[in-house]
Amino acid sequence: MVEPGPFRALSLDLWFTTVYHDGAFDARWEAARTELLVRRLRRAGRPVPPAEVRAALEAVRARLSAEGRDLVALDPVVLVQGTADALGAEPEGGVEATAEAFSSAGLLEYPPTLNPDALRLVRALDARGVPAVMITNSARRASSWSSFLSAGDRPRFRLIVSSADVGVRKPDPRIFHEAARGLGVPASKLLHVGDRWELDVEGAIAAGCGAALYRGLWHRYPAGLYPPTETPPAVPPGVRVVDRLDELLEPSLWET
Repeated sequence: MVEPGPFRALSLDLWFTTVYHDGAFDARWEAARTELLVRRLRRAGRPVPPAEVRAALEAVRARLSAEGRDLVALDPVVLVQGTADALGAEPEGGVEATAEAFSSAGLLEYPPTLNPDALRLVRALDARGVPAVMITNSARRASSWSSFLSAGDRPRFRLIVSSADVGVRKPDPRIFHEAARGLGVPASKLLHVGDRWELDVEGAIAAGCGAALYRGLWHRYPAGLYPPTETPPAVPPGVRVVDRLDELLEPSLWET
């Protein structure tokens, strides 16, 4: 059964709900992560050549994938330590500090574009006493996203839940339950809003949350990023389908 509301808290997806990017970003961010490891890793006190670092990082990812590890639900410390071990190197400043820097690498230099509708929604609900959490399938830690969103005119979430910290990704119900626990509300009182039916809507329903499909940034998808997204012909009762986030400001949706 889909929870119809009213709700006590909002959950927003990150990608193509709160922010969006173009097709060049993944390569830029990967280059930034590799450059970070080149600066930090030392073998016998000397830097490791970039080509070796790049090859070792790729090999560690391939091995972890072959072992069935989900790279989007993996703490960056595993990649940093694995790459260092493969190279016989040590991270300057320690593994944990390097993992934190690896998690954030490239985000400030190549920031994704904020969806202003998300900013307005979070602010308007906060003024009513409705807190907001962000749930994301991301290889970056929540701390990286928190630092990014704390700068400038960006949404202020009470909590950020990232798959890199939780160890599972949407649509696994556990990531939604983590968000509800963090805000101190029952899952049934959390309305999750995101752009992917199979991740955001089906995941929220499985977790016992309310669910809304947001289509406002579908036109921003880089070519080939996702398989085609369509609204299912039979939307379950209680699930909202919106093209503008301000459609979710309807007073009857919220306990205030």
